[in-house]
Amino acid sequence: MKNKIDRISVIRDIVQNQSIGSQDELLAQLQSKGFDVTQATLSRDLKQMQVAKIATRDGGYVYVMPDVAATIKGGIAPHFIPPYSMKGIVSIECSSVLIVIKTKPGYASSIAYDIDMAELKEVMGTIAGDDTILVIPRGGYTTTQVAESLCAFLPKQK
Repeated sequence: MKNKIDRISVIRDIVQNQSIGSQDELLAQLQSKGFDVTQATLSRDLKQMQVAKIATRDGGYVYVMPDVAATIKGGIAPHFIPPYSMKGIVSIECSSVLIVIKTKPGYASSIAYDIDMAELKEVMGTIAGDDTILVIPRGGYTTTQVAESLCAFLPKQK
């Protein structure tokens, strides 16, 4: 029997790093990690954690942490790709002129290098820190076009 603090930590990790669209999917993930939890308990945990369920661009839904939901609701990120399909990537957000990719710690420079080496026609260049990449679009392309190009190029999780 694992305790609530451990369960909450695992839920946070799953929500931040995978595409989870339903409580059933999340329950299955928790059970695979050794947590014997009911749907009612999971529902209470999600409410306590303020996890939100948002619509994705493909018409589905995905759970996100409250800071991500607040950013989207506040209109700060008009274009947001949820943190589920790209290895090492936490999120991609677009302002009106730049794209910011948040990564797991230590991933940014190698992902930025891969983007630069791909010579995507929409990308002029990147600047990377430890867990953040600034993507500078080439003139004539919108940030949405650049983000879609990046999503098509970046490695998918298995």
